[in-house]
Amino acid sequence: MKQGNFFSDSILSDYNGDKLRIARVASGYSLVDVGAELGVTRQYAHKLENEAVPSDEQLAQLARLLNVKESFFFSQRRRPIEVEQCHFRSLRSSTQTLKKMTMAQVEIFDDNFLRFLNEEVEFPAVRLLDVCDSDIQSAISIEVIAEKFRRELGLGLGPISNVIKLAESIGCIVVNLQEADERIDAFSVYNGRPIIVRNTAKSSPCRLRFDISHEIGHLIMHRGVETGCRVTESQANSFASAFLMPRSSFSAEFPKMRGQYFNWEALEDLKVRWGVSLKAILYRASKLGLITPEKAKTGFTTLARSGQAKVENGDERLTAEEPMIIQRAIDMLDVYTWTKLLQKSGLKDEVLINRYRLRIPKPHLVSI
Repeated sequence: MKQGNFFSDSILSDYNGDKLRIARVASGYSLVDVGAELGVTRQYAHKLENEAVPSDEQLAQLARLLNVKESFFFSQRRRPIEVEQCHFRSLRSSTQTLKKMTMAQVEIFDDNFLRFLNEEVEFPAVRLLDVCDSDIQSAISIEVIAEKFRRELGLGLGPISNVIKLAESIGCIVVNLQEADERIDAFSVYNGRPIIVRNTAKSSPCRLRFDISHEIGHLIMHRGVETGCRVTESQANSFASAFLMPRSSFSAEFPKMRGQYFNWEALEDLKVRWGVSLKAILYRASKLGLITPEKAKTGFTTLARSGQAKVENGDERLTAEEPMIIQRAIDMLDVYTWTKLLQKSGLKDEVLINRYRLRIPKPHLVSI
């Protein structure tokens, strides 16, 4: 040990290589990358995540590379996230590496930050519908579940003004992940408290609202169930459609056809009112029997040919929803409490700012 090093011999014995692995995966680095940074082999970098203990110099290098404090490597994984707990709404092009990176980033946020923030600020109680004994195999049963959940929350049958705000009010933590890209549509996990990742790479406000509702569906219907297959994804989509567009009120407002043609102007107004995409509207109308599946397919083709596959007409009339509850909790803290919390977390300001898109408290007075 160097003279004056922050860590004592007794604390060094508590070095946790598993925390090095989580920090590495969250940063998107391979063992080869870590070995190159330290000037060691890939095999030795692997040993550092298992039985080997890094030197003081290596510890400082690892902290700089992975953008954490050295103390991060001496904490325990109190709430590890496993694959079975996770709900990925991912595109086929997504890789296992990207999924593991997302899981690691969420675990670090939950275990090393949210846990300590929750000691200072009380978050809303979790209010997710219990459907343990409910049938989720048919579309009509999922429709009933969505309607029951709306009734429990007192939402009525009209549009939901802000889906993220609603999710936060029922105890879900919605997190921005700057490094998630469009290969992962959405992600949620229930690990003590439900967490939903909001993909900042998306530009469509409607798709974001649908993604959040889709994840709420997973959290309600698929707790303890491994998802990602066609069946569970279809069930979550059915829940999101029914939750965002209740059948009775939506059916009453769906614009009539102009002969064989859609009234696209009226559909755009409906889209803006309900905060859902044109594609979701056509899909919902088809499922409710308001139009035929063939007519819905024609509408999808029209949208694709007119360049509206990702960005639709009317998107510019909507504002993207943002998570608020975590930032508000941070804003409630004085600088002393924040500094203490950050020290316990083992994270650096830059990670919270750049990875999770959070604003950190600043001193009100600066001595000159």
